[in-house]
Amino acid sequence: MNIKSFFTKKRAIYGAVILVILLGGYFLFFNKKTKQETLVAHAGDFLQQISVSGKVVATENLDLSFEQAGIISRVYANVGNTVSTGALLVSQDIAQLASQLAEMQAGIDLQKAKLAQLLAGASPEDIKIKSDAVLAAKQDVKDAYDSALATLNSSYNAIYNAYTVALYMKRTYFTSTDQQSIKVQNSLAEISNNLQDARKFLDNASAGQSAIDTAITTIYTDVTTTYADLKIIRDQCDQDIYYTSVSAADKTSLDTQKTNINTALTNTASSKQNITSYKTALQLAQNQLDALQAPSRPTDIAVFEAQIKQAEASTQNVISQIRKRQIFSPINGIITQVNAKIGSIFSSGQIAVSLISAGKFQIESYVPEIYISFIKIGDDAEATLDSYGPDKVFKAKVISIDPSQTQKDGVSTYKIKLELEDAAEQLRDGMTANVIITTAKKSNTISIPQGIVTSKNGKKFVKVKNGDSVIDKEIIIGDVSSSGQVEVLSGIGEGDEVIVK
Repeated sequence: MNIKSFFTKKRAIYGAVILVILLGGYFLFFNKKTKQETLVAHAGDFLQQISVSGKVVATENLDLSFEQAGIISRVYANVGNTVSTGALLVSQDIAQLASQLAEMQAGIDLQKAKLAQLLAGASPEDIKIKSDAVLAAKQDVKDAYDSALATLNSSYNAIYNAYTVALYMKRTYFTSTDQQSIKVQNSLAEISNNLQDARKFLDNASAGQSAIDTAITTIYTDVTTTYADLKIIRDQCDQDIYYTSVSAADKTSLDTQKTNINTALTNTASSKQNITSYKTALQLAQNQLDALQAPSRPTDIAVFEAQIKQAEASTQNVISQIRKRQIFSPINGIITQVNAKIGSIFSSGQIAVSLISAGKFQIESYVPEIYISFIKIGDDAEATLDSYGPDKVFKAKVISIDPSQTQKDGVSTYKIKLELEDAAEQLRDGMTANVIITTAKKSNTISIPQGIVTSKNGKKFVKVKNGDSVIDKEIIIGDVSSSGQVEVLSGIGEGDEVIVK
């Protein structure tokens, strides 16, 4: 065999092998039917969900401190204790303030008692006492007027006796027309007028107290002028011839009448003064009775009420000072930390007690900016906790969305809070949570994987089996879920077989 024949034969063998390979490849790759994967369209729930992670936190987590520095005197809280709103947790020394408060409250009680007494009015016993005082004062006035009548009678008698003696002296010694006799005659005439005047007003005095008042004033004047007239007559007895002619006994008689008239003058003035004093006492007693029986004046009530309000304001100031030295629980909660120790000094702002709310817990999470527009307050969610595994599901609801963004690892996020609905006894502050938030839910909706939808000329298509063939069918889509499902609004019906692969 020559070399040329050898290579010709070899090329023929290689060609046959290649032909076999090509024929085998054809039948292997092109002559068999392509296997297709399909799904049958069924209407159901279409869920739009977002998955995030977060931390379980108490609804409230509080650090409590005193408003001012002081020495701790009482600690009522222990870590783990459950406390109710308003429970006293820690107190500084308030002994001095408490004593001051008790004193002020006692003062308020006293003022309120006085106001109540004012509004209730006087007791029957007090009214009787004042009424009896008025009656006694009236009797004193009556007695004074009765005594004054007797005094007026005595004064009239004194004037009468003075007139009798003066008339005797005129007729016995002063009968001429000399200067002394003229003076005696004039004085006698004035005494006579005084006597008539006194008689008239004494008779009128029986008409009543007012008439007695007038009689006292008039007769007091009559007695005064009578005394002056007697003095003139007595002085004439010592003039010129009368010094020796008038007997010593008659002079003594004139002196006696002067004394009697002076006594009448004193008694009349005393009666007038007594009447004035007793009338004043009666008016005072009557005023006291009237004031006791009078209804409470609005101004008096207002004074007491203002005093009470002022005292209460001062009391509230002391109570405020006490509250600054005490720490009360603002919530129903659980004590998580107690730093205060009896006898220690705590400054203002230093944390004495920490507690968390005892109610429902929350989950804090940060949602990326691209998803935040889907979430709204009130969205339902389900959470699982690393502590309890994926089989324990906790219901939750979105309760807040921060309006401003927070940078997390260079990504803009927004903090949201979800409230866990129950199982608070199983939860602990700080647990890790995995949350699926349902942002939209539609019933009786057909949905398909977003990846099988194609676009052409602005329209959307999917491949659908039509008998033994496959056709492109135009569809209109709606929302897209976070899991990659797309809502089909039209173009695919119940039972259509859609080509997936």
